[in-house]
Amino acid sequence: MKILITWWAGFVASNITKVLLQRWDEIISIDNFVLWQKKYIEKFLDNKNYTFVEGDLMDFESIEQLFKWIDLVIHLAANSDISSWAKITNIDLNIWTIVTYNVLEAMRLHEVKQIIFASSSAIYWLAEKIPTKENDGPLLPISLYWASKLACEWLITAFWHNYWITSWIYRFWNVIWRNSTHWATYDFVHKLMNDDSKLLILWNGKQRKPYIYIDDLIDGILYWYSNSKSEVNFFNLSTTWNSCVDYIAESIIQHMWLKNVNIEYSWWTQWWKWDVPQVELSTEKINLLGWTPKYSSDEAVWQGTKDIVVQIYFNKEL
Repeated sequence: MKILITWWAGFVASNITKVLLQRWDEIISIDNFVLWQKKYIEKFLDNKNYTFVEGDLMDFESIEQLFKWIDLVIHLAANSDISSWAKITNIDLNIWTIVTYNVLEAMRLHEVKQIIFASSSAIYWLAEKIPTKENDGPLLPISLYWASKLACEWLITAFWHNYWITSWIYRFWNVIWRNSTHWATYDFVHKLMNDDSKLLILWNGKQRKPYIYIDDLIDGILYWYSNSKSEVNFFNLSTTWNSCVDYIAESIIQHMWLKNVNIEYSWWTQWWKWDVPQVELSTEKINLLGWTPKYSSDEAVWQGTKDIVVQIYFNKEL
């Protein structure tokens, strides 16, 4: 199978590429390195089934020809740094909504009929029903990032209806991963590297959200792609239950072999205006398809924080 992956140097794409190459798929990937680092592609460049293109998906004319003879597009392009770019109001419009249109239009022109899309369960915001199912609403996103995610889902379904492009849309929340560059796990490790006597946790540490380990995420994406055959397939890609911020902090402290760390709390109601303090996603739909993650949320946090500590604190590549 010939697969095009967008925004390749991100953490999901670099991990899914490893799995796809192991099963002898041919991979073409594209990235402009706005958010990620070139070092993540180096281990793949010698593989004859892997081709990397440095390019900008906003430039339709320059990327359109990449879609020739493609069987599947895995579309992962995104602004993952929501707070830093919140004041630049067209960022998410451009790198999500406009880019997604460009991808779909190139697929239409070259008759590519399958797309995997990385959406977000953040589109549910403060859901009225817990656990939250895929059809629960209303969907009222409060950040431009989440609004753009939802707009992309709607564009994809419209292209399916008009041009028969089958889609697999995955809504996930927090992924514990190798090659982390931000979020609580990354921040906690760096705070403790600067001062291992204390750790400030914003709010009260009781915020609870589901975490999925990167290997489970990749396995779930590929399992549903192979086993769910509707025209529009959309899923909460999640673990059962959730984990609190306190548990993340304690896991990191133990993996760093630290003792007598004084944990402090800010006690702010919300540490940033887009925070969702309590999230629990329904996994009923995925369970009915016969797939369950290897790790629970707490197990994913434990393994993921170990990976991050090894990479950042002990400076070892995984």
